[in-house]
Amino acid sequence: MAHRATIVMVYLRSSLRGTGLAVRLLEAISDHARDIGIRQLELFVSAENPAAIRFYQRQGFAEIGRIPGGVLEEGREIDDVMMARRVDGIL
Repeated sequence: MAHRATIVMVYLRSSLRGTGLAVRLLEAISDHARDIGIRQLELFVSAENPAAIRFYQRQGFAEIGRIPGGVLEEGREIDDVMMARRVDGIL
């Protein structure tokens, strides 16, 4: 059984930002992951999205690496920031 899971492409409507919904959503994902034996959640976020990076850092995620030019947006290559957080309480 896999012990890692990746969160892929989560977006929140701008009118719902700052309402706590994103925190509750991430808590629900973490709870479910823990219930099914996942130990670590991972995600990728654009290096040009500092608000999302800060949000994930506040939720306990840490940068574990980068993929240079991992995202191609309008012909531009943008680094993909890799982040991870343990959900099993082990550091």
